[in-house]
Amino acid sequence: MNSLLSINKSGLNGLQKSMDVVSNNIANVNTIGYKNRDTTFQELLNNQTSTQEVGLSPQATRTALNEGLEVNQENINFAQGSLQNTASPYDLAVEGQGFFGVYDQNNNMLLTRDGDFHRNSNGELVNQQGYRLSIETTVPQNRWPAGNVRIDANGSINVKDGERTVQVGRIPLYSTNNTNNLQAVGNNMYRLANGAQLNTSLNGGLGTIQQYHLENSTVDLSDSMSNMIITQRAYGMNTKAVQAADEMLGIVNKFSE
Repeated sequence: MNSLLSINKSGLNGLQKSMDVVSNNIANVNTIGYKNRDTTFQELLNNQTSTQEVGLSPQATRTALNEGLEVNQENINFAQGSLQNTASPYDLAVEGQGFFGVYDQNNNMLLTRDGDFHRNSNGELVNQQGYRLSIETTVPQNRWPAGNVRIDANGSINVKDGERTVQVGRIPLYSTNNTNNLQAVGNNMYRLANGAQLNTSLNGGLGTIQQYHLENSTVDLSDSMSNMIITQRAYGMNTKAVQAADEMLGIVNKFSE
């Protein structure tokens, strides 16, 4: 009976974590560059038990006594999101597997697919958190000429100043050998796990950069709502099992007094 309670407790805990992930997906359905998350489960302690150990029908030869479930891992789906047109020349989207690189306040490199950039008071291209975009500049950003900015698919940044066009820098793209090495740190940014290798490209090998575009979230709202309903029903069934076990324990305790 105690085993029944612990099994369903593990189910409630695992399903609660799954519901947290589903709720987070739904909340970020309109978040630029957000990547859909999902959870996977695994059973706990699968003990193979013979008929000599447990009284079973003659037709049964072996059975398994499991101890519930746990959340194996939270996966991030890095599939390409659809692109939306914008009016800002500093709105950028990656079409391909690459990431933008940004530097936080401690000058640590982080990766992101969120290309919602703007120029700060120092003339630097930064994201909404104020983190600097990684750019290989040929002209310091605070000395870029005034004019129309064109960012080519290969990341080349050109400013047209009257009849003159000046290349002021290039935006590299970054990636890693395995996206499982990326750890989410919030605000659509990721850091590399210890020992992971960072790859970079300036020639389009990791994708192309689309100016005047932003990448939409990869959340499928209908799929997320279905997952939410399934998780709620499973959670309810585990709750009923806990209630039934509690009632049976109450009956046993009553007759043992």
